Amino acid sequence: MCNSLIGTCLDLAASPATLMIGMGNMDRSDDGAGLKIAEKLKARFPERAFLESEKSVEGLVFDFIENPAFDTILFIDAVNFGEEPGTVRLFTAEDIPKFQPAVSTHKVPMSLLMDLIVQKNKKPLLLGIQPGSVKLMGEMSEAVKELLSDFEFFLSRKQGTG
Repeated sequence: MCNSLIGTCLDLAASPATLMIGMGNMDRSDDGAGLKIAEKLKARFPERAFLESEKSVEGLVFDFIENPAFDTILFIDAVNFGEEPGTVRLFTAEDIPKFQPAVSTHKVPMSLLMDLIVQKNKKPLLLGIQPGSVKLMGEMSEAVKELLSDFEFFLSRKQGTG
């Protein structure tokens, strides 16, 4: 499906200079996918992987933006970019205004956070997961479940070789 992109993201995650932040809402079907991926990353990289449910995204960014040990901040979130459910894309700060609505479920819009990170000469990236549904208290779609399974498989393979 998105195996090469999963590999790219795992390579980013393996870099000690990358901070990872999983975002979403577990009560809204596929919107919890970013948190699920971050949980898996946190098990392997506990000092660099965080969940929005632990601390606000804004707080995490402000905590780490001045830290010279980090040059990349990788956000992981469900994003509606108009493709098939379970599709994954890696977005840069320049990509965000193209699809981010004026109204956001986040306290601070992603575009503003990314602009702030760029101003500090760091690289913000967004691993976007196309949701099939964000229905309140709904089931996760099969496509996103398959993506999470693929991610877990590749993470375990990378652990075995690294």
